[in-house]
Amino acid sequence: MMRQLSTGILCTALVSAPVAAQTRPTDEVSETGSVRLLRDLAAGPTNQIATVMFATGVRTCATRIDQISNFLTKGTRSSALLFLPEREPDNSMVSVSLEVQGEGIPRAYGSATFSPNTAIGCSGMYESVQYWPESCNAVAAKHFKGAVSTGSLGGEIAMFNIGPAARVFLMRATGSSCVSIKKEIIK
Repeated sequence: MMRQLSTGILCTALVSAPVAAQTRPTDEVSETGSVRLLRDLAAGPTNQIATVMFATGVRTCATRIDQISNFLTKGTRSSALLFLPEREPDNSMVSVSLEVQGEGIPRAYGSATFSPNTAIGCSGMYESVQYWPESCNAVAAKHFKGAVSTGSLGGEIAMFNIGPAARVFLMRATGSSCVSIKKEIIK
């Protein structure tokens, strides 16, 4: 079942599969920072994504990271690739890419980005992308009930309002399949 993080509108999506057992971290260092792969995220009092980010020095955004990463992964089988800054981790933007498998729904790609901001602490943004083996009209009616159509982005991508800073975009993949992109900004 897909949920709405800040506004409370319920949609279908990324919840309900049992969480896998252990995380196996893998690190890779690049010129602009490092990436850390966390496979098979396990449930716990604090999300493992937030725990690893905090351990690397990301403090200002730790609570927001915990909030959004829990929202995206709760009750699912998930793995994550963390993009960590090389210097000044608490004053830098950080990001995570996710593979999320919920029970009874297609696998999804999720992405979340966090930016420290002294005025409000930390801003976050997430997107989830899913392929659906049904028409976009069926996806809208079945998986995004209550979403208000706001026209099209250009001409081929339908937009739906699901909250003040949240939208769903539906793009036809084939005559009988659809890709949904859900995006929300959290301040």
